[in-house]
Amino acid sequence: MDSQSRLLNYYTAGTNCTSFYVHKLSNTEKVEGLHRHDFFQIILLQKGTILQSIDFTEYEMRSRSVSVIFPRQLHQLQFSDDVEGWIVMFDATVFCTEMLRNELKDYNIDLQQKINFLSLEHRPEVFDELLELVGIIRHTCVDLNPVRKMQVKLTIKIMLLKIIDFHPDTLSESISDSETTLYIRFREQVDENFQMQRKVNVYADNLGITVKKLTAICRHYSGLSPLEIIHDKLSLELKKVLALDNLTFKEIAFEYGFSSQSALNKYIEQKFGVTPLALKSRLKMKVSEKK
Repeated sequence: MDSQSRLLNYYTAGTNCTSFYVHKLSNTEKVEGLHRHDFFQIILLQKGTILQSIDFTEYEMRSRSVSVIFPRQLHQLQFSDDVEGWIVMFDATVFCTEMLRNELKDYNIDLQQKINFLSLEHRPEVFDELLELVGIIRHTCVDLNPVRKMQVKLTIKIMLLKIIDFHPDTLSESISDSETTLYIRFREQVDENFQMQRKVNVYADNLGITVKKLTAICRHYSGLSPLEIIHDKLSLELKKVLALDNLTFKEIAFEYGFSSQSALNKYIEQKFGVTPLALKSRLKMKVSEKK
């Protein structure tokens, strides 16, 4: 367990659970190896650089940049010697996911990728507002009581809403609200069922629309077909399990709904152009080089 997980676990233990923690970055920070959490993180970088990988996408954070890391995202951080900033950690109870599914559904299209990294270099006033909110959280955390805990949770919500608002989606006027909902429902169903269900017609039937209609909606929002979206999700999760977990290939095949290990081998070779063993070695080597 990494140091940040231990901190949040400590502060969320027992009857005095707070569900959040604020950690100051400094030049004593060390490289964080490849890991994932069951909680959210908001990183505000004031000075220095942070090289990070989130779900195998590389980012270079510089002064006045923000990163929101979602639960279960695979990530890795490397800090410069002069790093200064803050990490706000909180669990899912603080920022209710139902809010994203309902009131903010128009913003919840590929939201993770949109706010995994944001540069506010040219919007210093927005970055300063976020820093002020961190200051409010730190001040309110002194001598916590139930009312102050609620104040902190609301302040964290405001931070996230400001970050989301900075990167809004401009939805086409030609697409209806019902189609927006259908796309979000499709993505949610893929996240929940991709391991065992990868037939596009089944998803279309569940949504009560034709495959042609689902394809048009998916291409409008993502530029990808429904099958490409399903396979992208599967491929990402396979890379995560190969990089971090110690399951056998036979166990992976079973866990991810392949009929056999040979079927898994064939999928990986077609998708990545290498054998499962070679892909695992490549991912492990990449992790090792960053530590």
